[in-house]
Amino acid sequence: MGDKYYLTTDIGGTNVEAALFEADGTMLANREFPTQEFVDSGVLIELAKQAKEMAEEKNVSWKDIVSAGIVAPGVIDPDKGVVFHAPNLKWKDYELKKEAEEMLGVPVHIDNDVNGGLLGEVYYGAAKGKKNVLLFMIGTSIGAGLLINGEIYRGAHWASGEVGHMISDPEAATGSFIPIKDGYGFLSSKMGGVAIAHHYREAKRLDGEVSGEELNRLKASDVFQFAEEGDKLAQGIIREGILHMGMAIVNAAALINPETIVIGGGVAQSGNWFLGKIKSMLEEFVPCPTEVVLAGLKDQSPLYGALALCQLMDKEEKVQAGNG
Repeated sequence: MGDKYYLTTDIGGTNVEAALFEADGTMLANREFPTQEFVDSGVLIELAKQAKEMAEEKNVSWKDIVSAGIVAPGVIDPDKGVVFHAPNLKWKDYELKKEAEEMLGVPVHIDNDVNGGLLGEVYYGAAKGKKNVLLFMIGTSIGAGLLINGEIYRGAHWASGEVGHMISDPEAATGSFIPIKDGYGFLSSKMGGVAIAHHYREAKRLDGEVSGEELNRLKASDVFQFAEEGDKLAQGIIREGILHMGMAIVNAAALINPETIVIGGGVAQSGNWFLGKIKSMLEEFVPCPTEVVLAGLKDQSPLYGALALCQLMDKEEKVQAGNG
């Protein structure tokens, strides 16, 4: 084993995944726990507990952990270490970096989870070596990451890539749109894990065939499974979500002209449902050829992105020290 390690964490709206990495990118251990169970008691408290257990299991001394990388949903200023707004976590103007450093006792680098996914795919995944990349992350909701000329584009208020707020239906612009969940935009109300499960549940409640208890347990992965088994309702809901998502991807590609579009996130594990449709829409409507691929790291892109973030910051700090 080496003598330098990184702790990385992907805080998602549904689950939190943490991992312990060696300096060369080898994952030694990882843990996962449900986010919403710890939102009130403290996600970071549970993270610190599980991280220390991982280190003990692998005989890694805490003093050998160089830094921690945390990626989380919401609008984030990575320089100040502040999460301005993350509705799924009930965070508003939350000083994530400061709190995490106090809890973990190591330097912490933070970023938006989709930007983390982008870094993961550029340094370790399907977009390795590319300079202009668009990542659509389809998980609990939908977000995007933009790599332009080798640098992450964050926008004037650190809110670039909030594609979940894109409108892909003119009627939504008339004021008739009601989000399926507080803080969700139009696209995230049509596609993404929460949306797919929500629309299937509501349709089933109307026909009264399934008990409320069964419906409450239903997840997006169940809806994809039902669709595979021939369930027409599930197939229709997924088709509609894919159409809205496809329009958003086409519009973004026409604006940015990326080399590669990567589709990642938990819902992307069912990519056989939509990859072909997205490719055909891009071929029909976008003037320049655009490669479309599924995330090479599957749903662990943000976790590896948090690792890349640590490595990049470590390298930058060394350079600055050398110049000093």
